[in-house]
Amino acid sequence: MKRNSLLIIPFITFFIVFLTGITEINSSSLIEQIKPTAEEIPEGYMFGQVPKFAQNVLKNNPWSLDKDAIKRMTGRIYPGGEYTKVSDLHMSIITNKNKPYGSDMGCYIFIFRDKKAAQEELMKLKEYVNNNSDRSIIIDKSNLAVYLYVNNTKNFEYIKTISGIMKKRMDKLPVL
Repeated sequence: MKRNSLLIIPFITFFIVFLTGITEINSSSLIEQIKPTAEEIPEGYMFGQVPKFAQNVLKNNPWSLDKDAIKRMTGRIYPGGEYTKVSDLHMSIITNKNKPYGSDMGCYIFIFRDKKAAQEELMKLKEYVNNNSDRSIIIDKSNLAVYLYVNNTKNFEYIKTISGIMKKRMDKLPVL
């Protein structure tokens, strides 16, 4: 009996590691399929540069945040944001070419841990977007959400265009 137990433990360990790897591959694959590209950035804008003081949290731009950055940033992106419910988070900050360290527009792609976590967090995120509807947009599908914002309402049309492109990509994704 002990010998059978010893054989089962490595199998269970392998299975858990395998499932974790599949989840990570799927989330990064989803993000790659829908994230904004350099070609979709409006003329006169670019992906912004991360200032030195912020590089300990934000390593690059665009960037899929690591666990530490997710923990530090989620509550700053929208009020009440709970990092434990986010399994993956991608950030793209877009700025005027004349101000490479600015953040005129931004896009966050959230992949929530599961559908229950997504429902809870989407309630908060949608309320925040509704209160800032002249400068933010959210599109979602299952446990995936894209949140776009502008700092100046004159740039709202830009994120409206980008969100339309991203929505078409999301619509092509299989049910999550």
